[in-house]
Amino acid sequence: MALPLSADPRKLSLELKGSQSSNLVDVIVQFDPSAAISKVLKTRGETRKEYKHFNGLVLRLPANALPAIAAIPGVKYVSVNRKLERKLEFAEAGVLANIAHQYGYNGSGVGVAVIDSGVTQHPDLMNGSVSRVVYSENFVTGASNAQDAYGHGTHVAGIIAGDATASSGTGSTRKFGGIAPRANIINLRVLDQNGSGDDLSVIAAIDRAIELKNQYNIRVMNLSLGRPIRESYTLDPLCQAVEHAWNAGIVVCANRRHP
Repeated sequence: MALPLSADPRKLSLELKGSQSSNLVDVIVQFDPSAAISKVLKTRGETRKEYKHFNGLVLRLPANALPAIAAIPGVKYVSVNRKLERKLEFAEAGVLANIAHQYGYNGSGVGVAVIDSGVTQHPDLMNGSVSRVVYSENFVTGASNAQDAYGHGTHVAGIIAGDATASSGTGSTRKFGGIAPRANIINLRVLDQNGSGDDLSVIAAIDRAIELKNQYNIRVMNLSLGRPIRESYTLDPLCQAVEHAWNAGIVVCANRRHP
């Protein structure tokens, strides 16, 4: 299928170029800030998701209609909604958190957004009888809550904010505490029971974290997940969503392995 004369093939991600299929595909369309462009795009396909703090939306439409989307003035990049997985191969013990603790820095009053497989309540994530998981929301299609059905998110939350309550009793030989044992956790579930998710859900969770930043004093966001790289970070929608979080004043910690 020939591209329209005004379409720039560089605006389509590699997986989408040259497709003549009429099969429906979910794509993330990034565009210059403009309500007018958003309205035009929403007439071209089914809108699956709109974001508040990310200049883009998710459309479902036939693959062979994508060159026409790329030809719309103001559209920056169109990419497929890619699958991703949990990643936390290495947890560094040598971050010198013990020095911070000596000076009284323990994360008290700070919110950390954990974008992962969910967080299940655990004794190490309590402050007395009050949970330090102060907000939970599910972004996984088909799931009914933000509980951790895989285990990875709770593991990550423990590394971040566990206070070692469960490993401090009689018979314990070692304490397993987190880096900021008084921090609050904002639980944003994006990975399913198999530890898998997609760009759409993660961007939505990042968008929500930015929205909740002031309410929960979110200073840090953790993304222990990833997928292969297909283009420059200036075009990758996930990287651009992270950039919005950074620009909003949130420190983003990302851990992934290279494919």
